[in-house]
Amino acid sequence: MKTNLSLSKAPFGVIGIVGHAGCGHANSHLGFIQDDSGGLSAVLGLLRDATGLSLEIVECSAHTGIDGAYFYVKTISGGEAKASARRGITAAEARLASYCVGKQAVCSQAIAVDCFGRILGQGAMEVPVALQTAIANAAMDSFVKAYPDRFVLKDEELEGNCGKVLGTVLDINGVPVSAMALSNATEGGIGPNEDIEGNVNLFGKKDLSEKLHLDRIPSFVIEGKVCAEPLSSVIQEPTFLIRAFPGDDNTVAARALLKAAQDLNLPAEYRPELLARSKTAMEDLTRRQGKKVIEFGERLSKASTARDKVRIAAELNEFCSQELGGITFMSNDVHKIMGGVGCIPGTSAVMSLFISKEQLRKQVLPTLEPEDVNNYDRIICGAVGYLNENLEKANEELTAAQEKYGMIKH
Repeated sequence: MKTNLSLSKAPFGVIGIVGHAGCGHANSHLGFIQDDSGGLSAVLGLLRDATGLSLEIVECSAHTGIDGAYFYVKTISGGEAKASARRGITAAEARLASYCVGKQAVCSQAIAVDCFGRILGQGAMEVPVALQTAIANAAMDSFVKAYPDRFVLKDEELEGNCGKVLGTVLDINGVPVSAMALSNATEGGIGPNEDIEGNVNLFGKKDLSEKLHLDRIPSFVIEGKVCAEPLSSVIQEPTFLIRAFPGDDNTVAARALLKAAQDLNLPAEYRPELLARSKTAMEDLTRRQGKKVIEFGERLSKASTARDKVRIAAELNEFCSQELGGITFMSNDVHKIMGGVGCIPGTSAVMSLFISKEQLRKQVLPTLEPEDVNNYDRIICGAVGYLNENLEKANEELTAAQEKYGMIKH
């Protein structure tokens, strides 16, 4: 069935779609590795289809050197953005970044990887993270430049962050849908700080979320392309993972996503047990990771040979650039309520695309492909119809969860 997709005249939707890019959030703990631009890419794909807008990158220039280094990216539709790199940009890095010209600014992390080979957060690889940030922000700016009366673009308004938040309303097969795209990005490319990922309605997202009713309507929160447990060791092909914990999230929205994927014959699993909130999980993990850093310091302080010191330094570098991504992306108090994906209780089901461990061994890190974006969007559009048919049940779940968390006062 052909999807009818267009910009809506409605002030807000009855269903929501939210997707982010965590610029520099390539790794987490326990071997978790991802292309964390999947949500933003999926929403950009829908917006591009609704408007016919091209997001082709026509310019990528760099202010090189150590002081005030930044990338400037511009799209053919007039979107533009700058993003800085903390330790500077070399002339060679400027040449590598120019490889992005001619590409569609949809899969921002994959483009940065195409240019630089790989990407790491926590200050390990600031230059590709800065390029990703500029690409993501320029893509969102394109829609405001082309349709200033139909889109709203705001800053994250998180201290030290430079990401953007884009909102509008779409009609998907006649159903009004509030759509929000965002980049979570830190100044200097040190990322990630994702305190307002998902549909978290804080800081620069608060007013726009309220305007679009994204704080009170059943929604789909779209995440990235991932290799992680418990799925990656048992699947043989890329598989969409749908998560919504009963009582905390919206299982009606989850079943809508699952049904849509099944109708399209796309591999998908719904694992309701995987998104439960924990009041102490982030605090406990932060404490354990901090103790691990102390252990590295103690080992280094006792080392005397170059062989030992270089190995400890390499282990510490790996730990900081990969494992610490599991705690740096979100504040403890936000995690208690919104969970690790950033979902307002009761509102959402989350969808990610998982790859197998075998595939990761061959390609080293997941990268989003245009076909992945297309499949995300096909599932989303189908799921909108199913969720709309069961909107009353979805809203009942939403209300019950928000009462449980004390978000609704009687």
